Amino acid sequence: MKKILCMVLGVLMAGSLAACQSSGSVGKKEAENKENKKTKITFALWDEVQKPVFDKIIEKFEAENKDIDVELQLTPWSQYWTKLDAAMGSDNAADVFWMNTYLPKYASAGVLEPLDEYMKKDGVNLDNYVKTVADSLQYDGKQYCLPKGIDTVQVFYNKAIFEKYDIAVPANGWTWDEMVKTATELKDKISTAGSDEYPILMELDPQPSYFNFIPQSGGFVISEDKKTAGFDQAGTIKAYQDVVDLIDAGLMPGNEVLSDTKGTDLFLSQKGAMLFMGSWKVPVLDDASFAEHIGTIAMPLKEKGNQSVIGGLGYAINSNSKEKEAAWKLVQYLAGEESNKLQAEAKVDVPALLSAQQFYKTKYIDAAVIFEAAKTGYAFPTSLTVSDWLPSLMEISGKIFAKEVTPEQGCQQIQKAMQIALDGES
Repeated sequence: MKKILCMVLGVLMAGSLAACQSSGSVGKKEAENKENKKTKITFALWDEVQKPVFDKIIEKFEAENKDIDVELQLTPWSQYWTKLDAAMGSDNAADVFWMNTYLPKYASAGVLEPLDEYMKKDGVNLDNYVKTVADSLQYDGKQYCLPKGIDTVQVFYNKAIFEKYDIAVPANGWTWDEMVKTATELKDKISTAGSDEYPILMELDPQPSYFNFIPQSGGFVISEDKKTAGFDQAGTIKAYQDVVDLIDAGLMPGNEVLSDTKGTDLFLSQKGAMLFMGSWKVPVLDDASFAEHIGTIAMPLKEKGNQSVIGGLGYAINSNSKEKEAAWKLVQYLAGEESNKLQAEAKVDVPALLSAQQFYKTKYIDAAVIFEAAKTGYAFPTSLTVSDWLPSLMEISGKIFAKEVTPEQGCQQIQKAMQIALDGES
């Protein structure tokens, strides 16, 4: 009897254990199935400096959207566009990705998802963003991105150098002629002292220098209808000539120096009194050893103003994405308050979202100049064939500053090369 009872208990215990194992297996499978039901999307960017911030942003997004799993894909700038071109139209393309001035190329090719209907459905208002950036992310009357951040150009100056040579620092409303006068006074005193600072520094690339001076001098890079290059304009030629004149007068280093050492690096080495530079360098300047001596002011007024060219990225959705609703949720979040707050606090970008600009704090650099410049600035010039004509434009511009060709000759060459590219768009 005792043996039979033990046998019965053994069977019952085995059955109970099996039931528990079965129940555990079912629960595990249900959990796995639930996990597998998550919508998986990918998000591509190119800046390794910003990636840690976006890791946090994605973590917060996933916490609020537990049914969505986001894979962050970092591709260096040198490979980003090649990878994007190769992946578009295939299953390998990211669902969401950064987009910049190349937007017309990708929008016209049908690889970007128009966002207008999504925005209308969820009440997204572009008036909440810097208008110039929001408008630059449109093509053919449709919105293809929500804005990320803004870049403006202004002048940073080393108060200590001005004090050293007993010269007044720049004042609001100053003009180009006043800048030249101040720079000349600096040059003379630097020479007398046997020192080696430069009165003016620039990085001779489009955005931090001549793309600002062209409209300020009455010229234009490309017409509003994107059909005509403006390098045959007197104002455009003058913009180049004014920079060459600064070099010839010894008020700023020539191309032989600036091609080896960037203007910002010279300024950080306290070898320059004034620096024309974009807002993307503020974090570096704000951490400089002499940051408390750095002043900030809008660019000097030229013949037609002192407006800044404005760059800015946007968040785009792949038109071939199989998870567009999830992608749209991510884009909304990325362009929203929490995401912009985290980016602003980390100083990896100046928010295009107006309500989030309050979170962009600096220790020494006056960021108010950036926000003021954004109010009157104009978008970085672009068109369908910008990837064709911009490299040629930059190459020939470099020859102008290297004194290999005159401003007139260089602008003629740019006009010809650029117009051929623009004519090919129609």
